[in-house]
Amino acid sequence: MQGVFITIEGVEGSGKSTQLLRLSERLRRLGLPLVVSKEPGGTALGRELRRLLLERHASGETWCSEAELLLFYADRAQHLETVVRPSLAAGKIVLLDRFEDSTRAYQGASGVAESALDRLSELVLRGLKPHLTVMLDLDPEVSLQRVEVRNLALGGEFSETRFDQAELEFHRRVRNRFLVIAQNHPNRVALIPARNPVDQVAASIWVRVAPLLRSAGFGVD
Repeated sequence: MQGVFITIEGVEGSGKSTQLLRLSERLRRLGLPLVVSKEPGGTALGRELRRLLLERHASGETWCSEAELLLFYADRAQHLETVVRPSLAAGKIVLLDRFEDSTRAYQGASGVAESALDRLSELVLRGLKPHLTVMLDLDPEVSLQRVEVRNLALGGEFSETRFDQAELEFHRRVRNRFLVIAQNHPNRVALIPARNPVDQVAASIWVRVAPLLRSAGFGVD
């Protein structure tokens, strides 16, 4: 049985964590072999890199875009080598919170050249692509309102990430880049409106996931 690689993408506040939890719980109830992870932060090294990448920098130093980009791909290289590729080789379903599309959306929106993204992608991914990418789409004004509510609930300033604090125009660029990716890869990317009720979004995701799993030989009703 071949492994299946599924990623969940979207802007901040689009409900990725909720939908990842919903989907993973459903797959576990079915008794399917599942690995759930995230980028950045899916390995011990990745957790250190995630702290550097997403938390506020105590030094106040401004990072150049190339330094940030290389850290994201260092996380990805370790994650693919130690978690993703072995799990797929073992015939498991691998479910990731963020992957390559997020790098292209966020770092591209920060001004990183496509040529740089292409070179690092070729080096690190070596042709590996998700079988399915669930892309949750949400207007940035709504997404940032959700983020503000979430951060207040989780404890204020310490729950905020650096990307949460970016200006609205940046998040608009990120969303537009996600939409271009979905348009360019319609067979891989399932673009799902995230403003719909949580249960409706989960049902829309399952409509795309179930046939993929059946085609790979997993027992799914």
